[in-house]
Amino acid sequence: MSLDEQLFEPNVIVVGVFGSTNKVSEQDIQDNTLTLILQELGRMPDKVLIPTEGNSSIYIDSWAEALHIKTQTFQADWIRNGKIAQIIRDDRIAKECTHALVFLGQKSTRLEKFAEKLCKKGKTVFTSSHNQTLSQFEMSRCEPSRPSKALTRARKSSKGKEQTLLKFQKKEEC
Repeated sequence: MSLDEQLFEPNVIVVGVFGSTNKVSEQDIQDNTLTLILQELGRMPDKVLIPTEGNSSIYIDSWAEALHIKTQTFQADWIRNGKIAQIIRDDRIAKECTHALVFLGQKSTRLEKFAEKLCKKGKTVFTSSHNQTLSQFEMSRCEPSRPSKALTRARKSSKGKEQTLLKFQKKEEC
């Protein structure tokens, strides 16, 4: 490939926010979370994706607005989707983001498992615990991916399909 044939892919940073916290002030979130993430990234994000719930979302939105960072809010449709509304909203944010900020809950491990899932997908994940301890998920901390259900089904079906899927799986592992 010559230099003219290579494609230039810009390094876009889209930060998705998951979870929320209502127990800290706007200044604490800026100083103990957002500033540290900016230092780690080395530049401003291009866009921030924010859920509509929680005081932290309001604080992050005003912080991004002050720095002229584009924001997009995602609302959970509790009436239509019921108990899974938050999961559906978080999946929509996860599809669009390249980096994630996850506010971990004190009682539930659901968001911690979600952060691991995002890390496995190759996204840079920052977590903020209930006492505002910021940490970053490393790829080495993420568990290796398990065989997909499609591969399991293919082993039960015809041999030709099984070989095709096995080749595909080997390419993914490398």
